[in-house]
Amino acid sequence: MKSDSNSRAILALLAALTSSGALASNSVEIALEIPKQQDGQYQRPYVAVWVESGGKAIRTLALWKKEDDWLKDLRRWWRKAGRYSHTDIDAATGATRAPGQYRLRWDGRDRNGEMLPPGDYLIALEAAREHGNRTLYKQKISLNNSPQRYTLPAGKELGQVTVTVGDTQ
Repeated sequence: MKSDSNSRAILALLAALTSSGALASNSVEIALEIPKQQDGQYQRPYVAVWVESGGKAIRTLALWKKEDDWLKDLRRWWRKAGRYSHTDIDAATGATRAPGQYRLRWDGRDRNGEMLPPGDYLIALEAAREHGNRTLYKQKISLNNSPQRYTLPAGKELGQVTVTVGDTQ
């Protein structure tokens, strides 16, 4: 009997979350490519991926770096998040990546773990490479329980990027 009432409570909670959009709309996947470069002095790019709201960074999703000295070359990320918040940065930091395809997932939460309310947000990606170029992408998304898919064309340091909000299948 007790497990029956627990099951019903869990199903009711899942139904409420799904109807409110908390599960479907706050799930974001970012697929990005680091293209293979042909120049002789190739260094892996530094890459930052973060979320903004109202012009302020609310969470860093990924920071791929080698040395801290060069983080300022990720100019927009540095101005918005890099010089201010280090709690979510430490959790998102990893080594630079080799050319290839990568996927990131964002659960719709801010750096404190709080679920963000429905609304418009900006997904930003920035890449910079020593002896190379700089690429900055910004894509507005809406967390509003409607599936969305955006494809951004390849730039100098990042290949094609796809941002998917919710379940678009």
